[in-house]
Amino acid sequence: HLFRWRAAQAAAAAAAAAEEAAAMAEVPAAEVSQAEKDELFCAYAAMILQDEGMDISEDNINTLIKAAGGSIEAFFPALFAKMCAGKDIESMLKFGGGG
Repeated sequence: HLFRWRAAQAAAAAAAAAEEAAAMAEVPAAEVSQAEKDELFCAYAAMILQDEGMDISEDNINTLIKAAGGSIEAFFPALFAKMCAGKDIESMLKFGGGG
């Protein structure tokens, strides 16, 4: 149940971020490209997985996005999982947020 709740949070956060990014770029959210939405889904999924202490794997990213009701291009989860492999994601998140 926690995983589904976090998935719902991820979907809402991705939608809000897309709207905010669109507003900052003066582009309506409906005009944000699918590739940018896919990237946001993966980024939020990776952050949630990190926060939960779970592996940032292709399967876990896909599971979280599907639990949020999202669908993305098949290559994005694999790309993000490979990009995060061996990286200190925790430090990256702390650096960006100052905490």
